[in-house]
Amino acid sequence: MRRVFVWVGLALVAAGCAADPYSKLETATPMLSAEQMAELQKTAKTPEELGIQMRVTEISAAFAGVNVVEAPENVTLPLVEIPTDKPHEPGGLYRAPVVLATVNGKTNVRLLLDSGSNRNLFGYTLARALDIPTIAGLKPMTGMGIGGAVDNYGALVPSVQIGSIALQKTVAIIGPDAQVLGVTRGSQVMLLGVNALRSLSYLTIDYLHGKVIFGAHDAYLPDDTLPVLTTAPLRWFGELPAVDITIDGRNPVPCILDTGGDYGMLVPRLRAIELGYWKPGKNDPLSVNGGVGGASLATGYVIKQAKVGDATFTRIPARTALIGPEAAGGQVFLGNTILRRYRVTFDFQHSTLWLER
Repeated sequence: MRRVFVWVGLALVAAGCAADPYSKLETATPMLSAEQMAELQKTAKTPEELGIQMRVTEISAAFAGVNVVEAPENVTLPLVEIPTDKPHEPGGLYRAPVVLATVNGKTNVRLLLDSGSNRNLFGYTLARALDIPTIAGLKPMTGMGIGGAVDNYGALVPSVQIGSIALQKTVAIIGPDAQVLGVTRGSQVMLLGVNALRSLSYLTIDYLHGKVIFGAHDAYLPDDTLPVLTTAPLRWFGELPAVDITIDGRNPVPCILDTGGDYGMLVPRLRAIELGYWKPGKNDPLSVNGGVGGASLATGYVIKQAKVGDATFTRIPARTALIGPEAAGGQVFLGNTILRRYRVTFDFQHSTLWLER
C-alpha cells in the first residue's frame, strides 16, 4: 500500500489564551533556547533539497510529495514496558503505547502512538541525534496542548521504518524536550499521531497482550479469546479520532481518544459545570495539570459513569483545567488510564472503534 498526501496543511498560528479569572496562575510553558533555535535554523534545508513542494501563507503552510506510506504486509511489534503505578492491573505495564522503530536510519528509536496529537513531534535532543532537518522558510508554529501553547519548528522526517511498513517524508515539528518526557518517565520518544497511519486498514494497540498490530490491507477481525466486545462509530475531529460518549446518562457528546494521555478523562470547564462536577470559585482539590504545553492549575474529581458503545466505565478519575486554553478548543478527552484496560483498535477501513477485553 502506498499513499501520498497532496498538499498537507500545517497551521502556523493558533488561537491565544482565553481570558478568565485564573489566567494569572498559568505556569510557564517550555521554550527552546536561543542557541537551540539558531542551531535548528542553521541546519534547515529548503523544500527543493528535501524533494518536496511547499506553499506558505501568513497563517499556514501546505506541502506536496510528503507523508508517503508503504505497507506491504501486517506488522506486529511488542509494546515497550513503561509501568504504571499499578503494574498488576490490566494494561498496567504500559503507561503509554510505545514501540521501537528505525527513524532516519537509526534503530531502536522509541515511537509513541499518540491518538491525542494531530502532529508528529520530536523533542530537540532526539531530533538532533537523529539528524532530522527543519524546513527552511517556515516561521515557528504555535502548538496548543494540555498546559498551554508552545512554539515549534516545522521539520521533515526522511524515513520511519516500522517493521516492513515505511513512512517516508513525514511532516513533523521539533520543540522543547519537556513536551515529550512526561508520559514516558523521562525517555526520549518520537510522538506519532495515529492520523499518520490512516491509509492502513487498522491499528490495534493490544495492552492486554503487550503488542501492537499494524494492519496493512486485511479487514480487522476481533480476538475470539476475549469475551467482552463493543464497537462505536469513529470519526475525526481536527484529525483526532473521536467517538460519542455518554456521561452520567446525559446526551452523548464527542470524545477524543488520547492514547498519549496518562489520565482518565479530561472535561472542559463548561461541560464540567453542566455535569455538576465543578463550579467556578468552589473550593475543590487542586492539582497540576501537565501536558505538552507545560503545566497549569486543574481540579480533580471522580465521574460516576460513562459509556462508549456498550462499554461502561465507572469511577473515572477526571480533571478540568482551570486556566489557559483548553485542548482541542474545549472537548472531552478519554485518556490512556481507561484505554489501556482494553485491546483498542482504530479500524480506519470501516471508521469503527473496537474495545475488547
